[in-house]
Amino acid sequence: MHDVPERTVIACERAVIGIDAEALGYRDHHHADIAANWADATLANPALFNGAFFMAEHAELAEGIFRARYHRADFATMMHWKRHNTTQKPWHVFAVGVIVSSDNKLIAGRMSASTSAAGRIYFPAGSFDDGDVVDHRIDIDGNMHREVKEETGLDLARATHRDNGLYLVSANRSIALFRRFFFDRRASRIISDIYDHIASEAVPELDGVIAVSNAGQLDESTPEIFHIFTRWHFGDASRS
Repeated sequence: MHDVPERTVIACERAVIGIDAEALGYRDHHHADIAANWADATLANPALFNGAFFMAEHAELAEGIFRARYHRADFATMMHWKRHNTTQKPWHVFAVGVIVSSDNKLIAGRMSASTSAAGRIYFPAGSFDDGDVVDHRIDIDGNMHREVKEETGLDLARATHRDNGLYLVSANRSIALFRRFFFDRRASRIISDIYDHIASEAVPELDGVIAVSNAGQLDESTPEIFHIFTRWHFGDASRS
């Protein structure tokens, strides 16, 4: 990925993410620090769960295809990775199924207090886990559908259409793979349905929903990668 510009939206035809049986070197090298950081994190938020997690030591984009090899790790490793400010660490790759309303609003959610990202505002998304593995590869579309369903109750299969390819954005050793799903409902109706879903959940992942109509609505509570994609959607993409 060294020759791929960061903080830029790049169209790609598809993504292929395989699973490598070898241990994640970063996890082995930082084992003690990861354990200490996890102890501090769970003391602050006992609801955290140290489930399976994947990270990539190699990623590339060539001839319109993104490829990466995943190594198994755990969420404690990811929490340490977030705080370890260096470029000498693996890639965190995740997919984002972006909900677009009929009045061209992007639907974002505010993460609830039970999550590791409490108060942060994202488009519904989540990291890959064992449930996303099909035939030793990551099912990227399956992950998008599952995460959006879990967080919002919406079924991406009900979208009238979607982007054919993916849009890649990288920054700070994170790689996001975006795909927009276009609905024939206005943002107000979609948000009402999401709040009904939140109310039905014993421990909802979201505690708020926002209709984003321009990049200026987002602030420091939203990660940089999402800012970049939002500016593109309301700028370059809308003129193409």
